[in-house]
Amino acid sequence: MKATGIVRKIDNLGRVVIPKEIRKEMKINNGNTLEIFVDQDDSVILKKYSPVEELDRVEDYIDTLVETTDCDVMITDADKVVASSEDMECYVKKPVGHGVKEAMQSRTTKTIKTAKEEDICEECGKQEKCQLESVLIAPIIKQGDVLGSVILSTTGR
Repeated sequence: MKATGIVRKIDNLGRVVIPKEIRKEMKINNGNTLEIFVDQDDSVILKKYSPVEELDRVEDYIDTLVETTDCDVMITDADKVVASSEDMECYVKKPVGHGVKEAMQSRTTKTIKTAKEEDICEECGKQEKCQLESVLIAPIIKQGDVLGSVILSTTGR
């Protein structure tokens, strides 16, 4: 993404309006959480906050799920794949696909018997490294908010 700057005034309640174009480009929706950083050179930095990325032991969760289910595992936040088992590393940091978004929006566990890469990842339609068969997508919900999802996948083993 290219660097963008814009001048905005702060209202009497301390609010700053982020322009629609920037929100759309950054995929910032109503209700999203942002981190606010203050740099040493008087810069204020807004960053999308992902509570799933902040989990201390996400790799331990993945290892446990791989051992107990004999499936490949991915964990996502609302926007991208945060972590995965070894065979699914090609998906890490890629934006989630429509199948994952549907499961999170409907707040239900979704099973896809013959999954395509596009179901899991927007940008992975033509990748041949990552082969999927059956996929189970379960949303991660905390206090009524969808934080991400856990994805279990078989890969022809």
